[in-house]
Amino acid sequence: MKRGFLLLDAVVGMCILCTVVGIAFSWVKNQRKIVERLYITDLAHRTVVNVLVRNLTSSKIDKEILNGFELVRNDGKIVLKFNNQLFQYEVEGGQR
Repeated sequence: MKRGFLLLDAVVGMCILCTVVGIAFSWVKNQRKIVERLYITDLAHRTVVNVLVRNLTSSKIDKEILNGFELVRNDGKIVLKFNNQLFQYEVEGGQR
C-alpha cells in the first residue's frame, strides 16, 4: 500500500515538473520572437530615417534594397517590405 502511494506521488510530481518545464520553454520561445520583432521594427525605423536624411540632402539612393528591406515609395509614403511584412511611414509636411 505504501509503495502505491509513493508511485502515485512520483507520477504526479513528474507531471507537475513537465508542466513547469513546458511553460518555461514556451515563455523563452515567446520572448525570442518578441525580441526579433522589436529588432526588425527598430531596423525599419533606422532605415526610414536614413532614407529621409538622403531625401533632405538630395543625395541619391543607390539601391532599392537597404538593410535587407525593399524600398517602395507611394505618394508621400515610404513603404519597406521584409519577408511579407510591410512597414509604412507617411511623410508629413514639406521640405524646409
